Amino acid sequence: MRRPRVGLFVCVIAVSLVGCNPDNKILPDTMLPDGVVDDAPLPGYTELIERYNATAEHLSPTRADARVDLVWIDDKGKKKNEHGDGRFMFIKPSRVVLEVEEFGRGFWAGADGERYWFFDFLDKRIAYVGRFEDLDGKDIENLPLPVNPADLLHVLGLAPIDPSVVPDAPAVERIRGYLLVEPPGLGLRMLLDPATARPVRVDLIDELGRSTLICTLKDPIPVRPADLEEMFGGEIASRVDIFMTGREARMTLTLKKPIHSDKHIREPYFDFDKLYKALRMKELVDLDRVEIAPVE
Repeated sequence: MRRPRVGLFVCVIAVSLVGCNPDNKILPDTMLPDGVVDDAPLPGYTELIERYNATAEHLSPTRADARVDLVWIDDKGKKKNEHGDGRFMFIKPSRVVLEVEEFGRGFWAGADGERYWFFDFLDKRIAYVGRFEDLDGKDIENLPLPVNPADLLHVLGLAPIDPSVVPDAPAVERIRGYLLVEPPGLGLRMLLDPATARPVRVDLIDELGRSTLICTLKDPIPVRPADLEEMFGGEIASRVDIFMTGREARMTLTLKKPIHSDKHIREPYFDFDKLYKALRMKELVDLDRVEIAPVE
């Protein structure tokens, strides 16, 4: 029997807000966007996903200035925050870098399609690395980001999805005028704008369909082409809020001045081995073996 996606989608909002402290409020009253009017018939799943893929088809490669703000409630009930500035880069389908250098705990997170990694290089200088093929069930609670780099392009709506793999009916549902889909085998639930097919919210879900992470995407801005005479209409969300369900914490990623150009992106940024040597890490954590190996 197929589980009701809309019910799970709405219920997780209430669950994630339980226990909020009104004096130290971090989580919003709702994680759903304002409703839109859409009286058109529901589109077919394949058609909708093809439109979704087209929104990011010509964005790769892209680089943008990035700011990351972390806000959370500590063990004593006090609100804490840290922030830092850096860079965001991606090359489809799965290479990504998010570098923040001015944190109390600076980090460099990335993925190359085979491996994903975190470099915590302003604290204990620990490198964490794992493989995509062994991704299921990994606990990243104590790592620098609330979202695994292997999932980052999906939650930002920048990773392509196979439109030929269609979920069981109803493959497309409507909530507040937006279109709700759950691509098979990806552990994703997405809420798409019916007019643009761009995501306004993306959830990572477990095997029971429960949201483990919620990402809201707002305020799209144009991606500037390197050649100003090039015809280009791509956009990227400039504000991304990421919440882990059941925790009173928020990560906000703000992107500015995105540019579509391979001249602004260097291949070594996506090479774990070269970064590992260049950043002079002191410890290595193999996330697939869950053990710490001292750097020789």
